[in-house]
Amino acid sequence: MAFANSASVNSTSSNGNGVPKTIDPSVMETLKISIPSKTGKRRSILIDAFRILGWETFRSEYKEELKGLEYGGYGVFDELWQQEEIHNLSYPEIVEYAKGLEFSEAELVNLRNNYYAKKAKANQGNGNAGNGSNGNRATGNGSNSNGNGSNSGSYEEPAYNSQEFDAEDLF
Repeated sequence: MAFANSASVNSTSSNGNGVPKTIDPSVMETLKISIPSKTGKRRSILIDAFRILGWETFRSEYKEELKGLEYGGYGVFDELWQQEEIHNLSYPEIVEYAKGLEFSEAELVNLRNNYYAKKAKANQGNGNAGNGSNGNRATGNGSNSNGNGSNSGSYEEPAYNSQEFDAEDLF
């Protein structure tokens, strides 16, 4: 069985649309695949929920200052967000932090899932769902009936979508 060595493919080759198929081999050597633990995944999801909360608040509070900036000023927010201490907290510390702000883990997961559901719906309305921009991401994971991660008010364990965010999901 032969496997393609993506590092050997010319980094200037493209798929016909001008989009490169591979990256520079020297960069490729530095990449690795990381598979988080269940706790690591939960931690990442909660941090993302706080990022969403922070961005929505920041965008509202600094509406005038962000006017006219690329991506609505998200780059300004992101620079500040990356300095936040939450990135250094463990999963139990993040859960405690959430409790201090009067949020349960389930509420944060639901907030995040609802955010991505709205984005997916907006992308579908703009004709972006079929362009590889993850327009169908916020569909739930089959363990609940409403697709937003909640289990009709009961809380056993949060229903985590398989989605992760990327640059298109930030705005």
